[in-house]
This record gives sequence, structure tokens and C-alpha cells, in this order.
Amino acid sequence: MPDTEIAKQAIASGPVVRPVSVLLIYPSTTDVALANLGFQRVYGLLNRLNGVVCDRYSLPDDWTPMTQALKPEATRSHDAGRMPMDFDLIAFSISFEPDYLNAVAILDYFGIPLDRRERGSKYPLIVAGGSALFINPEPLADIFDVGFIGEAEGMIEPFFDLYTQTDWRDPRELLEEAARLPGIYIPQFYTPEYTDDVQTALTPEAGVPERIPRHWVAEGDAALCTHSELHGETTAFRDMALMEVTRGCIWACRFCTAGFIYRPPREPDLDQTYESLERALAAQNQNASTIGLVGPSVTDHPQLLSLARRIVAEGKMLSFSSLRMETLTDELVDLILQSGQKTVTVAVDAPSERMRDVINKSASDDFVIDKCRFLTKKGVLHLKIYSIIGLPAEEDEDIDRFIELVKNVQKVYVEECSRRGNIGTVTIGVSPLVPKPGTPFQWHPMEAVSSLKKKFQKLRKALGPLPNLHLSFGSPNEAYLQTYLSRGDRRALSFFEAFLKNGRDEKRALQGAVPHPDRFTYRQYQRDDFLPWDIVDHGYFPKFLWQDYQRGLRAKHTPVCDTATCKICGIC
Repeated sequence: MPDTEIAKQAIASGPVVRPVSVLLIYPSTTDVALANLGFQRVYGLLNRLNGVVCDRYSLPDDWTPMTQALKPEATRSHDAGRMPMDFDLIAFSISFEPDYLNAVAILDYFGIPLDRRERGSKYPLIVAGGSALFINPEPLADIFDVGFIGEAEGMIEPFFDLYTQTDWRDPRELLEEAARLPGIYIPQFYTPEYTDDVQTALTPEAGVPERIPRHWVAEGDAALCTHSELHGETTAFRDMALMEVTRGCIWACRFCTAGFIYRPPREPDLDQTYESLERALAAQNQNASTIGLVGPSVTDHPQLLSLARRIVAEGKMLSFSSLRMETLTDELVDLILQSGQKTVTVAVDAPSERMRDVINKSASDDFVIDKCRFLTKKGVLHLKIYSIIGLPAEEDEDIDRFIELVKNVQKVYVEECSRRGNIGTVTIGVSPLVPKPGTPFQWHPMEAVSSLKKKFQKLRKALGPLPNLHLSFGSPNEAYLQTYLSRGDRRALSFFEAFLKNGRDEKRALQGAVPHPDRFTYRQYQRDDFLPWDIVDHGYFPKFLWQDYQRGLRAKHTPVCDTATCKICGIC
């Protein structure tokens, strides 16, 4: 286990009666796991707890989704080389619904039954957390024993205190007591009810909460200081150290989970975070040539410019997980370019001005064109423009508007590049809407795969011939699967079981799932319909999301999430 600064700091909240061993798993390949800040954060937090030893596991870098089995050596933990069955708990950190397939494959590789009701005392307790879980835990609720609903800091400590300060033989002995802890969801104590193949209730047993309040860290808490813990290993982002700049987002785009499930938006102390990151790197005798700044909208942080100046002055490259056009200033772009970055992504998010009103984003086509001209004139070599297709109330005219917008962007890009004497590429990324639980669009159906494919063909025909332009399309079939996994209920177990039995064929597993996935993916929910994911209580006023959905259908705006003045959602 790495001798990091965090690993040296043990949190002792009581006497250790029973040490606990945890295998923390990120359900993807190792290079991707190490590039995930949430996974690294939980790994560091667990290794700070008195009486807890946390090892880690992720899939081999040469693994593919069609891999049917792993050699025993490939299932050993990364730090101590232990077998999975040697641990008391196996904990999955899951950020994205498609990784559910990898998670169930890993349990299969380990020889652990998928259905929690088939696992006895000889098996480790299976727990899960991560943003995918507090969007909707129900598709996995018949698989995991314990779900962590919300942010890890301040939630995992009481849970592991219970397990380290109590004598037990089978960790399942403590589930009834664990169910009363903040943010802890124990699915076995909740019974789903169905009428005509539609879930109509999720009934709790006596003594457990009716809904699970999402746990979140308060503004100003030192626990918001989050950065990568493991350095010097091969990752998807070579030689990059990560630090969190914002948690949550003020902009309230109606399609985006980050603007809703992480409310209220909070801003860590960036000086404190960066200095802690530097100490962690020094403790491991490592350097990072690039600092990755992570958050839904990092340019909103008032300390960002001063941090960027510091990083660039140290000769390091800046990398951003997200940039908003509205907050891109002259100085910030200069710093990005000085650091060696050559590409900037412009998130348009919707194909037309009308659709941007629907998603609660104020950006005219002229503003987008002017911002792209500004960036190119500043010296940005490559532009990336991202939009979502398949939004509520979208029409063919909106696609036509997008084609016109892209042509105008490409025109000003080529003009400015010609003046300066070099030219790169404009990449247009288009993805289908996945209507996510916890957002105002949670009631809306996904657009039909066949319709999305026709829109993509139209874009390809109109824009494909343009010079210096590259088109990238998200798969409608993959969006369908993601929508099913994000909006499903416990009966998704039938899909996962079929997936394992048929040799990892997603399409065949979808065809055999009961009820058919169309019932979830293409369903238009009504205001008072039961929603499986409502087991999670995000703290909103009861009708807030529905009212915002209705505003979106009327192309009306909702104010940004200003925690100092706004009380519209009920969290503040």
C-alpha cells in the first residue's frame, strides 16, 4: 500500500474490536480507475480509518468486455495480492451506469453469486457507492447488500465505526443497525410492489427510513479538499494529477445530474487542495507535468485564475474537465495556451437557441460563433463543440439550426486560422439525451433509436464534406442501454443474469429482460407516477423538479443556483 500522506493519518474514533478488510473496486481497467478522482478519494479515506485496511482492484489493462474468465492471478488485489474471498467487504465505486456490466462481470470472475439472496456468510459483504448509485440505486438493489447514498466524506466513517467497534462473524449481522445510519441504504429491508408490470411502491420495514436522505458535505468543510492519492502508475491521463475545483454546479442545466444531485454547489479552498496535492506527490517522490482541474464548471470558482497562474508559473500544463463559454476570459485562455494546451471544448449543449432555452442555457448562436472566433484568434489550434440531440420538444428545424451554426463556426475558424498561418481541426461531438433520474428531464422518454439515427445521418450528410471538421457521434444504442440502466428498477436483475449467461451479449440480454427495457426507456412518466429512484431523498421541495420540467417544456428559464439568495429548490 502506498506510503501517502493520507495513509499515515489514521482517524481513531473508538477502540477497534474487530479489524475490517475492504477490497475497493473500480469496475473498469486499471488505467481508467486511476484516472477517476472519486475512486482515489474513497481509497484514501478508507485507509485513514482506524481498524480498516483497504486494498484495491480493477480489471487488467488488456481486458475486453467479451472476456469470459480471468486467471486466478488476475483477480488478486493490487496492493497485497490477496484473493477476493479473503476480504470482509467488497466495495464498488461506480460513476457511470454502463460500468454496471463490468461490475456484474467482476462478481462472476470472482465466483460470487450475483443475487444477494443467494450469498451466505462465506461470502464478503457487497457494498456500492458513487454518483450512479445516488442517481438511482434500484437496478443494482438485488445485487449489493449495502448502498452508500451521497458523498463519501462523513458517511463512510459511522458505517465503518459500527463494523470495527462491534464483534461479529458475518457482516450481515449488523445490517439492521447499519440501516439507521445517515445515507445507508439496505435494500433487503424494502419490498417493491407491482401492478400490471409497473412498480407502484417500495415499502420499508418498520424501523428503517421511508426514503434515504442523500448525504453531502457542507460548504467550508475541510473534507472538500479532494485530489488524487495514487501517483506514478499508468493512467488514462499520463503524468497528470487531479484536484477537485467545484462540487456541484450553479447553472441548473435541466439534462445534467451534476447541477441537481450535487446541490448545493460548493467551492473547495483551492490553495489548500493544491498544497495538499503537492505534499502527496512529494511523499511518493513523484511529479506531475499536468494538473487536471475537475468539476462540472471549474471556471466558476473565484480562486481559479490565481491557481492557474501558479500552475503555469511552475511550468505545468493545465487540463480542464469542463469550461463554460460565459466564463472564458482573455487571461484564462492565455494561461491555458501558455501551459501548452492546444484544444478547447465549447459546450453548446443543445442544437438551437430554442433548445438551449429548453435546457435552461442562455447562449445565442451569435454568442457561440463570437466565442469560437475569440478562441481561434487567441491561438487555440483545435476546437471541440459538444451538443445533445433528442431533447424535449426538439424538431427537425432545430437540427437545421445546428447545421447552420456549425457551418458558421467552421467559417470563422478557417478565416482566423488563415490569418495566423496554421490550422487544426474543429470536432463536432453529438450525443443522444439520456433522461437521468434526479433531473427535471427524469419524466421524459428517450427519443427512439431509429429517429436519432436519422438525425445523425442528416448531420453527417450536411457537415461531413466541410474541410478541417471532424464529426463524432455517440451511439444511440448505447444511450438506450444507459437510459434503461439509469431508469430501471430491481427487475433489471433479469437483464444482468441473461448478460452473464449468454456470453456478455448486451443486445440479446436486453431482448430477454423482463419487463422489456422499452417500458423504462421510452416511458413518459406523469407527475404523480411512482419513480423507483425516489427512494433517494435529495432534499428538494416535492414538486420542484416537476415544475422545472414544465418550465423547460415552455422554454422558460430558472435562475442559477445561488445559495446566498435562492430558495427555489428547498435545499438551502
